[in-house]
Amino acid sequence: MSIAFPPVEDQLQIITRGIEKIVPQDELRKKLQHSKDTGTPLRIKYGIDPTGIDVHLGHTVPLRKMRQFQDLGHQAVIIIGNYTALVGDPSGRDEARSKRLTEAEVETNAATYLTQVGKVVDMSRAEVHRNGDWFSTMSFANVLSLCGRVTVAQLLTRDDFAKRYREEKAIFLHECLYPVMQAWDSVKIRSDVELGGTEQLYSFMLARDLQAQENLNQQIAVMSPILVGLDGVRRMGKSLGNYIGISESPYDMMKKFMQLPDGVMKMYFELLTAVPLDEVDRLLAGHLKEAKVKLAKLVIAQYHSEADADAS
Repeated sequence: MSIAFPPVEDQLQIITRGIEKIVPQDELRKKLQHSKDTGTPLRIKYGIDPTGIDVHLGHTVPLRKMRQFQDLGHQAVIIIGNYTALVGDPSGRDEARSKRLTEAEVETNAATYLTQVGKVVDMSRAEVHRNGDWFSTMSFANVLSLCGRVTVAQLLTRDDFAKRYREEKAIFLHECLYPVMQAWDSVKIRSDVELGGTEQLYSFMLARDLQAQENLNQQIAVMSPILVGLDGVRRMGKSLGNYIGISESPYDMMKKFMQLPDGVMKMYFELLTAVPLDEVDRLLAGHLKEAKVKLAKLVIAQYHSEADADAS
């Protein structure tokens, strides 16, 4: 059954809020128009490597965008990277990860992740795949064939690998496979749009190349800025201790929000709420503590309830 989608310009207004980069920019409008004309939902991919058990607000930025696509009538496709998690995402890292997870640890984390993701994404309307479903059946010959499509020169265009190479730091072979695996996920699920951060651009573009080689429609990368943590400088992360977890108590979330530097409040309003941006500007031009409390309550209510948010 075909779907009656909102006008393309209305969809774009929602989709582009809080987005740093869309590549290729002009193709998104064309895809949305074709989707509307044919009544066919776009396949919106987001991959999660279950390397831990806590989902924090930084993770929710692309998840919120996926929910917006869902509410516009499109198909959410979540990839649980149970095989890519065994490698570890090298994006933005100055050195290799010191610890690699076991398959048992990854599976335990995945179950917890999906429960938390369900606080943002409508899981009843989402496809969920584990990339081990296809990677576990690949022979070594299949892996060699896939690797033969990517050059070392291409890999060294990644900022993280290029930096390590210049500084003569180790780049392990299994790390080089990570972006190839991530790109192959897009081939397997036939994604039209992939969501993520700007640090994933190389993998997203590699996916386009592989899709073209497989005679598939090429995906569009819709990339969000990286949410800074409570220190106002570095990306939000549990290892940095600058995060707010969505499973934390309302009281603990409120306490952490009160530590948030004033300078990043606009980013938080834009990426974590639906408050119109002109209203955000008015709030931030007034009493900043009141604006911060409003921000905190809006976010807390998403993962608990309005009553819990008010009581916090």
